[in-house]
Amino acid sequence: MGDDDTEYLLPPEQAAELKRPGYEKYGCNSAQLDDFRAASGRELAFRVNVQLDWKADKFFLGGCGGSALDIGFWYKGFEEGFLLPAELPRLKHGGPSSLAMEAGVAWKIALIDSYDLLVRFCTASPAITTGGCGEGPDWGAPMTMAGTYHADGYPGRDLALTWMRLHDKERIDLAVNSPLDVLRARVEASPRGSSVWIIDEERLAREQVLAALDLPPKVLIEALEAAQEKLHPTWEAMQWELSRLIDEIGRSPADEREMIPVTEEHIRFIEEHTPAYVRRLDNGAIVLMAHPDRTLWPLWSDALSLLGIRP
Repeated sequence: MGDDDTEYLLPPEQAAELKRPGYEKYGCNSAQLDDFRAASGRELAFRVNVQLDWKADKFFLGGCGGSALDIGFWYKGFEEGFLLPAELPRLKHGGPSSLAMEAGVAWKIALIDSYDLLVRFCTASPAITTGGCGEGPDWGAPMTMAGTYHADGYPGRDLALTWMRLHDKERIDLAVNSPLDVLRARVEASPRGSSVWIIDEERLAREQVLAALDLPPKVLIEALEAAQEKLHPTWEAMQWELSRLIDEIGRSPADEREMIPVTEEHIRFIEEHTPAYVRRLDNGAIVLMAHPDRTLWPLWSDALSLLGIRP
């Protein structure tokens, strides 16, 4: 963006040099990436925001452990939907064809790209200790995002940050890397018996958040890993056939494929049926990943139920 609010495009190396002085001076910066070649082969537009730890220490809570990064698939006017492909490939002849299978292909494309981008950006520097990915201009409630990255291998802060964002109605971009005891204290300071609305009619209670935060990290992580195995029956019945279809589409020549639009029915299927994942990275980090139209909430809800914290 120029001084007169006109827009211009720069190659990555030149853009980095242009932004570095302000980043170091102000402790934060953002960049809009256009025509970015994603892992699936398509081109994406998204925004990356980074907050340095010293800025969070100064303006929010002391003792922050690192820098935070979030990836937002949005642009002017808070337009959303860049991550979900507008079109999806389908075999012209042969192969299973149904709304569920088509939605599964669209889900896979979005998941491949969002996971690749979150891991690629967050692992680019050891200074990045927490990351998030969603369809919004800044950090939303982590449980309603598409993915979160935790360099320390502990995703529990998603609980406290979700509470702060939804109950305290507070921007959390500067709080993301705050010490866990500080975040827990913020939740504990809320009125007893209070709760927040997450998705649809489901609510999360203050006492449920505190109970989960008080668990040993290993127990919480194992519950999340067990929850990822709890698949919707429809998805469980189709997952292997979908995997074979995706492989077949990937191997097929371009002239044997056609592109069809992604519809509201596809999106509704993704919202109601698709799974989420927990991934341990070689650097010790943990990534939670879901489609943005599904969010991480079903994964967390199932994990808390397995732990006996939620009914």
